[in-house]
Amino acid sequence: MTTWQQLKNMFSPALANPEAQSFSLTVQKVSQVGAHVRRITLGGSAIRKLPQLRSGSCIRLLFETDGAPLQRAVSSTQTVLERPFTVRFCDRDMLLITIDVMLGGHLPDGPARRWANTVALGEAIQVKGPWLSAPLKDSTDWVLLAGEVAAIPAIAHHLEALHPATRGVVALHNTGMAENILLSKPVNMDIIWSNGRYASLPQLLQHIPRLKGTPAAWVGAMQRDVSPLHQWLEQALGVPQDALVVTPYDNTGQPQVAVAG
Repeated sequence: MTTWQQLKNMFSPALANPEAQSFSLTVQKVSQVGAHVRRITLGGSAIRKLPQLRSGSCIRLLFETDGAPLQRAVSSTQTVLERPFTVRFCDRDMLLITIDVMLGGHLPDGPARRWANTVALGEAIQVKGPWLSAPLKDSTDWVLLAGEVAAIPAIAHHLEALHPATRGVVALHNTGMAENILLSKPVNMDIIWSNGRYASLPQLLQHIPRLKGTPAAWVGAMQRDVSPLHQWLEQALGVPQDALVVTPYDNTGQPQVAVAG
């Protein structure tokens, strides 16, 4: 296996259980960790039965078709709304997981964000998962992490998983400084917030510093930007195809794949 094939495996998500069944968790804690970030801790005995659930894996919160949080068991043939989120923290001893929900800014108000704004302690919600994403490691030379506001939780996890010596750039397309949050990172990873200076993520990426050497990249982009970004990252930035992942987000700011990171 070549170095770039290994990098692709590191960057690419893998389903832990494609036919994952739903389970019930209850809200244990709700906090505001930024003007537009709602941190929600969920807990329940079901976590004990999911050994693959860990920080960085993906779960889906389930909602009724009218947007209400799903609080009943459903069969695989019933229609429900599913919203994927990256697990930011997982405490298996305490049977707790934590997710961050991005609010406000230019993001539309979907069922998950409405739920996050109004959810009460002790409220139950059906959850499906987990799906796993392989640990993101530094490339031979440097790493680019970039995305829309909705991709920040996934990017935050990738940053925390990098080797301390990793060099690279994080580019985040946001509307203003109120969306800026503190991110843990290796000392040589530079973070750039657009803060409304650029109309789109592709425009922001045109202005990032280019480090020496060959980069690897993970990008969370709007669907309309996926194809042009693939082309630009390969041709202009020199990202090898085997070291490039662009995750599409739909118009609600949700990933269109089974994982959020």
